[in-house]
Amino acid sequence: MPRVLLINPSNIHKGLGNIRATAWPPLNLPYIAAVTPSHYQIEILDENIEPFEYREADIVGITAYTASVYRAYQIAQIYRKKSIPTIIGGIHASMMPEEALRYCDVVVKGEAENIWPKVLEDFEAGKLKRQYEGTWADLDNLPSPRRDILRNPYYQWGSIQTSRGCPMNCTFCSVTAFNGRRFRRRPLEKVIEELKQIPQNKIMITDDNLIGYGEKDLEWARSFFNKILEKDIKKIFFAQASIVFGEDPDFVRLASKAGLKIVFIGMESINPKALQSFGKKVNLKRLQQDRYPELINRIRKGGIAFLGAFVLGSDADNILSFHHTLKFIKSSRIDILQITKPTPLPGTQLWEELIKGKRIINNNFPQAWENYRLTKMVFIPFQMSIEDVYMGFTYLRKIFYSFWETIRRTFFTLIDTKSLIATIIAYKFNSSYFKAFKNSDHYRKYKSINLKNKFGID
Repeated sequence: MPRVLLINPSNIHKGLGNIRATAWPPLNLPYIAAVTPSHYQIEILDENIEPFEYREADIVGITAYTASVYRAYQIAQIYRKKSIPTIIGGIHASMMPEEALRYCDVVVKGEAENIWPKVLEDFEAGKLKRQYEGTWADLDNLPSPRRDILRNPYYQWGSIQTSRGCPMNCTFCSVTAFNGRRFRRRPLEKVIEELKQIPQNKIMITDDNLIGYGEKDLEWARSFFNKILEKDIKKIFFAQASIVFGEDPDFVRLASKAGLKIVFIGMESINPKALQSFGKKVNLKRLQQDRYPELINRIRKGGIAFLGAFVLGSDADNILSFHHTLKFIKSSRIDILQITKPTPLPGTQLWEELIKGKRIINNNFPQAWENYRLTKMVFIPFQMSIEDVYMGFTYLRKIFYSFWETIRRTFFTLIDTKSLIATIIAYKFNSSYFKAFKNSDHYRKYKSINLKNKFGID
């Protein structure tokens, strides 16, 4: 029986998914395992939750994001030295196949479910090609991922996917390049059936936008939550969506009643010039209409904690952006905060623009990819120095995570959402983000500096 080892490498800097209270299992390798022929012995190693140790295998498949691809290359070398075929797939290798081929035997580009059986067939015949290109999967016939071979006791959250693809093509996002512009949904009945089989009580819905991009997609989401209530599925959900999620108060209440207690919304910025540069037209329209606070309030009053994600440090930002953003976050009572830096991931418009302008400051690839984890500046913005950006991030987060601000925020989460569950989850998520912040270089370098003198403009 041939042995296939599937590996999910980790960046050396741990993030939200590495902390047990907020950890959920990846679905990419369990999907690959689901289409692996039955005569294979399959093992999955998720380095985010367990340290890498060499394991015997006949063939090794590795997936990687840009931030973890250098680690993927390191692991691949271990097996290549033993003449064990190594295959790398995932979004980075799909965007940079020539680079990846220097460190592995085979690259699989794109969604791999349709092509993986062919890769294994060629492996058994001794005829592996250097590159394979997957086609977009038919989600109507997508098998359930093999959760049985994951270490489920570690993961506090389960995970499920209901859709792929995004037509938005934001300048900093590579989802469109990898999964296509067409938004594809899985059949509702199959999603519900799979949902019932997930052992965890808390579920991360991994879709980039649960509500999709039109009334048809929104109707699917309504049916999804109605079906959960009809089938009496008692689980707690965490989902991602656009700010449009807050447009329909009835839908918000339905989602909350069905168990959705936290929603991740890509706010990105309160700076219209930044939103325009990001290609975030949906947000820009509502910001110009001054509807951000209304939509945030509607979601929170519906019983759902609001996780607002912001990107600061773009060419459109300046030193005032940090305080203005903090002021907005506090006034709108955003429950959980994620702030990242504009990161030019390969396959994005931002990458192409910065490469063309020769603005990438560290070209020591592939090791430099470790800095592409959304927390490091890899180019110098037009209106600030890199140190200004790092200090601004520290200023904003030191205040947001301060003791009294945390007490105040937790109180308002409970009062406004009227949900103890949402409040507890929000507190745990903020604790995870705060832990990551305290372990950061920013915190160690600037924690003793009175940054209000530089950024507190009130």
